[in-house]
Amino acid sequence: MIQASEALVHSICAEFDVEIIPANEFPKPGETRAAATMRRILNKRGEGHLRLVLSTLAETKGNGWLIEEWSLWAVSDLILVCSEWIDENASTWLELWDRLELGAIMLAADHLRGTTPLRYALTALIYSRLSALVGYGLSNTDSGHGLRRRAGVTNSRGRRLELGRRLIEARARLQHGQWKRYLQEAGLSYFRANSAMRLAKEADQQERSAA
Repeated sequence: MIQASEALVHSICAEFDVEIIPANEFPKPGETRAAATMRRILNKRGEGHLRLVLSTLAETKGNGWLIEEWSLWAVSDLILVCSEWIDENASTWLELWDRLELGAIMLAADHLRGTTPLRYALTALIYSRLSALVGYGLSNTDSGHGLRRRAGVTNSRGRRLELGRRLIEARARLQHGQWKRYLQEAGLSYFRANSAMRLAKEADQQERSAA
């Protein structure tokens, strides 16, 4: 199981031209020492989620040398918080990270080391900065600043549920390594597919619990 997870982490990193290096080496852009962290994120939140995390760091300006334990966890947590916003604004999400100045934020978070868990301090600081850049809250429960119109949200959720269930069925039929190509041919981003599948799994779990 561990070997399979390690192999998958290396495979996903290769997709984004990220090289895993030994822990005693200092990473250059496009390198990371945080293979164990990525393996934990993979096991906890899934393959698609890890791809979103790596995409956010490896494919945005100036962040390719900041792929380390706490930045990976912060991005992972923020993707969960902002999943619906990302689903509707995937390109904007990456554009915001281009403007983020993540290195300076990580330095500020490090000043809180020993008083506040670094993962949560960094997540909060990044969220605050992203919100300021976009002009309003990024969460799934925004208070009406217009991330999405409230009219039609129920129907939108129904369509995402249906899409998520179809994707879960499709993925079960696919062989390893075919999922990325399947999404490309379907014209779906990892953001949208992962969000829809998570929604479907949560809805199905709630239905089973209520039965």
